[in-house]
Amino acid sequence: MNEIATATTGQPVSAISVAQVKRVLEWWSSSQHFRDRVEEDPVACAAEYNLDFDLMPLRPLWDSELGIEMYNRGDAFHPAVLEYRAFYDSKTKWRDQIKEECSPQEERFRKWRLRQVARNTFENGAYDEYIIHTPMAIELTDGCTVGCWFCGVGATKFVDALPYAENKEDWRKTLHHLRDKTGTAGRWGFLYWATDPLDIPDYEDFANDFADVFGIFPQTTTAQAHLHLDRLRDLLPMSEARGCRVNRFSVLTEKSLKKIYEYFTPEEMLNVEIVSQMKDASVAKANTGDFRSLAAQREHVMEREKQKLKKTAKQIERTLEEDEDVSLVEPGTIACVSGFLLNMMSRTVKLISPCRASETWPLGYIVFDEMTFADADDLNDKLTLLIDRHMTTEITADMRMQFHPGLDLHETEDGFILASKLHAIALERPAYRDYVKMLGKLIGSGDRTASQIALAGLYMHGVPEDNTLATLNHLFDNGALVDAHGRVAGQKGVIDQ
Repeated sequence: MNEIATATTGQPVSAISVAQVKRVLEWWSSSQHFRDRVEEDPVACAAEYNLDFDLMPLRPLWDSELGIEMYNRGDAFHPAVLEYRAFYDSKTKWRDQIKEECSPQEERFRKWRLRQVARNTFENGAYDEYIIHTPMAIELTDGCTVGCWFCGVGATKFVDALPYAENKEDWRKTLHHLRDKTGTAGRWGFLYWATDPLDIPDYEDFANDFADVFGIFPQTTTAQAHLHLDRLRDLLPMSEARGCRVNRFSVLTEKSLKKIYEYFTPEEMLNVEIVSQMKDASVAKANTGDFRSLAAQREHVMEREKQKLKKTAKQIERTLEEDEDVSLVEPGTIACVSGFLLNMMSRTVKLISPCRASETWPLGYIVFDEMTFADADDLNDKLTLLIDRHMTTEITADMRMQFHPGLDLHETEDGFILASKLHAIALERPAYRDYVKMLGKLIGSGDRTASQIALAGLYMHGVPEDNTLATLNHLFDNGALVDAHGRVAGQKGVIDQ
């Protein structure tokens, strides 16, 4: 076994690669048996899971309390621990960079997307940090063959896939129109939604065309890796060669995960994220889509996920310097598009954005509008219409002002606070506290237009109309107001499950 010396002690320790660490942590996240076994007998656990190195130096990565104790004592961490943390931090920074780059260059689209990010922060809190809000996603099948019982976006049964040869010209034209509408941000789109890419016999052809137009191979997320190992042997390096840095395997059983690991080495899987979907996976499932429907019928389904959240909260509590109770709510969506959702089989385009799943929006995303199209040129016209209809850059004088229905208005000494269960903003002006309180009351009534509120500010408090309109735009940009068509309240576009 290879050995290296630590920078602190100079003593030799066994070399463990970042890829090997990643595999250990994926097992820890996926399997209660692994978690129990590594505590009871780490040597036997390593042998059982074909890990030919000592697992215990890696323990600070899953035992945060131990990691803090070691740090406070000045103990040396195994080099692999430090290297993995650097690897993880780099991926987090890259995700944040992608989120910034998902902002379209077209001003109306850009400002609309930013408002959706702000709104979803009210609805899903810190979970929004993990949502990139890409401006587009494209489905190339009608339905999905996998049938995950927890599908967060309510996939339907598979019917058929789009053939490439007879659709090549229209497909490439479609991509060019989408690039014109989304700019460089469109390169972070992908070719699935309530579908699985590996259901498409010609997926690689469609994806390579995407790379030709946008300059990068789209990320592939599949729940069928264990069934298409030979195909993935070619697909993974193909995607990496064309700029894709991360692909994802959603894995439903430990048996499937073992099959994947027997086929691919840790190094081959370094840039493939495992999304652990086993029932005893450590990460709680989002309360949306099919999971939400089942959990409403079977109490133990939701209770199992709540117990995972409680365990995570306890881990956080143990790392805090002061005694503090931590409570976590379940994720409310898996949606990650604020923009266009196309289905090339049904020839539909929707304007969507993530939200916390509800009776109105059970799949965890708002549908602001939906249209059909005949071909690529007709799609281009429909995209233009969606932008014109929904993506205003600022409020207009005749818009009726309403707070987001998920926010509570709390009056304070100097103004008011708007709060959801997960996020809040304050609008307070000590010198104009009566004026600000008036704004809160008038907007809260939901029956005044922007111009009426601006006039009230002028006549009752002497505040220029333009100042009031600027304040209303500030609230609008921060996701606190319902959009011009009232879609946040769900008056249109409810998904029929």
